[in-house]
Amino acid sequence: MTPHFPLALLLATAAASHATGAANLPPEVSEVLSRALALPAARIVPLDWAPHLPAGCSLRQAALSGAVTGSGRLPVKLYGQGCMGWGWVRFEVWAPSAFTTRPVRAGEQLEPALAVEDREIRSGHVGIVPPPGALAARDLPRGTVLEASHIAGAAAGSGDAVKVIVTSGSLAIELQGRAISCGFGRTCALLPSGRHVEGRLQEGRLLVDVP
Repeated sequence: MTPHFPLALLLATAAASHATGAANLPPEVSEVLSRALALPAARIVPLDWAPHLPAGCSLRQAALSGAVTGSGRLPVKLYGQGCMGWGWVRFEVWAPSAFTTRPVRAGEQLEPALAVEDREIRSGHVGIVPPPGALAARDLPRGTVLEASHIAGAAAGSGDAVKVIVTSGSLAIELQGRAISCGFGRTCALLPSGRHVEGRLQEGRLLVDVP
């Protein structure tokens, strides 16, 4: 089982052009957010940080459950030497997203009809930039922000529930996962443990081989 981190990530800790009042995060919190970001070529803009630690407790480590798939507000576990607490971080996620500049017919090449700009990503609405030669899976009106389901032959859409079959030799384990974006033509999932895996989609199931 191979963790998948296909990130071209800039974790913004200063004010960004798309957000005001950006917050400075402790390095420990920035690190767990960057590891949890499940979108390629995305960046996080932290807006607010509210830690709750006992007096005299110096932060040494942070932990975050699950994956970051869009803007939101999440709890973060905080650990010090013999003490612990928690905090809330509110943030935006921005990534390059393609959108149609004119109506596109099903089966038509997408590239001539697209423009790309940096847009905020909200969970369940992941914009993508398709590779050269990608075709439209269906008719798309002007102004459509491109998602995986709009591209012919694309993998499962980010956020979709997917059965994950992990095999190692003669042993097979079935888990319920959630599809996450990891690039055109590839299929990845987030397991309940928070681990990222990549495999091949077959009959609606993601098959993951462990050496």
